[in-house]
Amino acid sequence: MDMIVICREAVFDSIVTTLAVAMAAQRSGKAVGVVFTGDALNRLCTGVVRWPESLSGMEVRKTISKEAKEMGLSVASSLDPRELDVQPLLEEAKDTGVTLYACPLWARLLKLTNTLPEWLSEIEMDRFVEEIISSPKVIGFL
Repeated sequence: MDMIVICREAVFDSIVTTLAVAMAAQRSGKAVGVVFTGDALNRLCTGVVRWPESLSGMEVRKTISKEAKEMGLSVASSLDPRELDVQPLLEEAKDTGVTLYACPLWARLLKLTNTLPEWLSEIEMDRFVEEIISSPKVIGFL
């Protein structure tokens, strides 16, 4: 991997930032992996992403939805296009070529191994450590 991005917070803005940066790097020709760990892994697997208080108002969500659409970021809910959802963005990232990984430590601690969503790849701890050691860029977003 040219770049590994670690996402540990299951907060809407953190996940959007992580995926947008990863997709931009992937589109520029870099091999990119995103590793979801701890809170992010648990909440993404259960479908409960949190909203930061400052982004929770309807006007802010409308603005985010409009701007995201103009930027080509898929954040509209498939159930209600007026609502925001990270699931379409996760699928877009995977379609772009970004590899989405479950942190092997947290997948095991949370007993998620072998029950992960189809868009999320498992990785063995030895390979995960090797990827981190050999990657020229490891970035952590909160």
